[in-house]
Amino acid sequence: MILYLPEKFDENEWTVIIGVVLNILLFKFLPRRLPKEIISLIVLLSISFPTLLDHSIAAKSINLYNLNDMREYEIFDVILYGVYPAFGYLFVYFLNYWDLKGIWVAFYILIWCIFGYSMDFLLEKLHVFNFTGWKLTYSLPLYLVVLSLTYLFYKLLIYYADKISIERT
Repeated sequence: MILYLPEKFDENEWTVIIGVVLNILLFKFLPRRLPKEIISLIVLLSISFPTLLDHSIAAKSINLYNLNDMREYEIFDVILYGVYPAFGYLFVYFLNYWDLKGIWVAFYILIWCIFGYSMDFLLEKLHVFNFTGWKLTYSLPLYLVVLSLTYLFYKLLIYYADKISIERT
């Protein structure tokens, strides 16, 4: 696989760089609330969902959207994966912080769906996402599924982390 350099260095490359820097600062300075193992798995999940989508619906055969400037895979498409961890991590971070239960979890997921939709809108305006067949409205149900799965994965991780800590005592 050849990774191409951008045709021109403009707002989408700067957006990706700023996003990666913000991720680094977030993970460096935000107080840790969860075990490192859970954080690592949430980060991997947060990278896996967009990677799966990019290599399926954004692939050349379907091509519902392009990342950055080119249809071909470029270096900033790979660097973009460094932007995604903050979204999933902040989702579970505040879920843990507020200890939401019941209907509040559903409201929380809906709020994050709107936030994700807003981020997609912004990233489209900054030409990080270039929709060819994808409609922005498709993102809402997608975020609903992804965030619900992230929530279930988080609850599963917490369950096993608690179970392991009880067994160790």
